[in-house]
Amino acid sequence: MSRFSRFLALACCFVSAGVNADQVPATGKLLVATDEVRGPYFAQTVVLLLHHDETGTLGLVVNRPIDASAIKSLRLHEDLAEHLGAFYWGGPLSPSNVRALISTDTPAEDAVQIFDAVHLVNMDEASLATAANAEKFRFFVGYAGWSPGQLEQELAFDSWHILPATEEVVFAEDTGAIWRTLLLSRQYRAAADRMESGVRDLLTTMKLNLD
Repeated sequence: MSRFSRFLALACCFVSAGVNADQVPATGKLLVATDEVRGPYFAQTVVLLLHHDETGTLGLVVNRPIDASAIKSLRLHEDLAEHLGAFYWGGPLSPSNVRALISTDTPAEDAVQIFDAVHLVNMDEASLATAANAEKFRFFVGYAGWSPGQLEQELAFDSWHILPATEEVVFAEDTGAIWRTLLLSRQYRAAADRMESGVRDLLTTMKLNLD
């Protein structure tokens, strides 16, 4: 095998292994705030998208646990008291509204699938029982929202990266490390994409020179 043939085979293997990030917002994806996002609400946040279409976008911030003392000031269902450690700040909208994310293969009838086995449930009696018995669950106070076209504008200004959601992220024990880990992952993907593009350009140039 010639030197060029060996190089071509190696380059093709690299290209096929390249990681392409899907930058289209959709239900079940994560928004990872870039360093461009500042302010008390969304700096260094990770948001799970619950809904996205031409009418707007809804999501839950998954990496901001709420202090138990703050939870006690809310008028919550008495059965929630034993789960104070599972409460998170979901976003600045409807701060008295509580909903839950659960991982279950047997969701309640009115549960909404977000991705895989992860479902969104509201806090009625039936859903509360389902959430409390689920293998993984989190309660969220409030939610995040974007008006029609607003998220697309923020994406155009590089305010967010988009990544696929996983249960390991949504239900992570160490929420303090989620943002930095995902940001570095996205930066690695971007570097891989740039390198893949460079390899393709190089192969094209070499092919033209050989013809």
